[in-house]
Amino acid sequence: MAKQKASARTADLAGAPPKLATLDDLELPTATKSGTKHAQQRTSKKPFGINLKMVSEALIEEGLDPTIEMIKILKKEVPVFDANGKPRVNKDGTPMMRPALDDDTKLRTLNELLQYTQPKLKSVEMKVSGNLELTNEQLDNRLAMLLAKAAK
Repeated sequence: MAKQKASARTADLAGAPPKLATLDDLELPTATKSGTKHAQQRTSKKPFGINLKMVSEALIEEGLDPTIEMIKILKKEVPVFDANGKPRVNKDGTPMMRPALDDDTKLRTLNELLQYTQPKLKSVEMKVSGNLELTNEQLDNRLAMLLAKAAK
């Protein structure tokens, strides 16, 4: 089908300078149109802003979950090759594997994801007036009470 379009287009040129490609020329013959045009349905307040709802719907439509995809990448392992390009094997005959991502990249990614599972602690401002003289036992009791209150 795409070849027919290309030959019809070439015949239309008949020696004239080439025309710009249209969306139909760029479309793959196996692709199906979903009827949804995500790029044109912008409701963002900023001009040329990204509508997150539409992005979310597009991801769902394609069956992609960014969180799951990131986890797959973080856990992915690749084979280890020797200097000749042959895969190295363990003593039991299985190929040696190493993490696909280096530790620094993995650490930064996990640190970013951490904020969604463990909220950051809020700072607390305290004003102390006068002379504060407490024993170590009183300080320990006060600290335990504050930690118990924070845990709730």
